[in-house]
Amino acid sequence: MHLFHKTPPKDTIDEELLEEIKRVKMQMENAHYNFQNAMDPDLIDCYIFESNAAWKKYRFLLKQAKML
Repeated sequence: MHLFHKTPPKDTIDEELLEEIKRVKMQMENAHYNFQNAMDPDLIDCYIFESNAAWKKYRFLLKQAKML
């Protein structure tokens, strides 16, 4: 039995990655919803940036998941 793990078990990494993918997907959905309901041009820009950032993070996480 190992008391100290230098790296977390693979199952833990997989679960954390899947949870992060779910969180980012929710961020994308929220940004899209907020974009659809925004009236102020500054808020519209903000939600566009949020959506793009979440999309890029989502693609990155999917690549990480595929490598596992």
